[in-house]
Amino acid sequence: MDEAFERKLQEKLRSVYLILIKMVKEDAEDITQETAIQFIQYMEGIEVEFAQAWLYRVAIHKYYDLLKKKKTHKTYILAFDMHQLFNYETPEHFLLKKEVREKVQRALKTMKPKEAELLLLKYSANFSLKDIAQLFDTTDKTIKTRLARARKKLIGLLEEK
Repeated sequence: MDEAFERKLQEKLRSVYLILIKMVKEDAEDITQETAIQFIQYMEGIEVEFAQAWLYRVAIHKYYDLLKKKKTHKTYILAFDMHQLFNYETPEHFLLKKEVREKVQRALKTMKPKEAELLLLKYSANFSLKDIAQLFDTTDKTIKTRLARARKKLIGLLEEK
């Protein structure tokens, strides 16, 4: 591999790793390495413009495989950017942010993994609908509908608790 290609691959894998670390902290590095190995094995059959989406898709599938192996969703930890909700950093606001974050994480754990993943990609990783649609091999409109349903479900879960 030439040096420029290697740098680009490292950049793309770094962004995959940053998403994975929000989903499963302790196994993100292993999943990223497995994804890199699989990419190198199949890179001749992957079109350059779809390489990033391919990497995300493989990493997410490897994550699901890991969940199946563990037979539990307890390790499904998502981190949302709470800074958008609050402007102050007083001790009271810090505790409130922590409580809200924990409540959101508990609610997300009860949702289907794909629903939680959509919410994570859109609101935590700031992916566009187009990028998410590419990852899921579907249309922007379908992703918009699924996101609306997942958001509505999350709100319902948060209001219950």
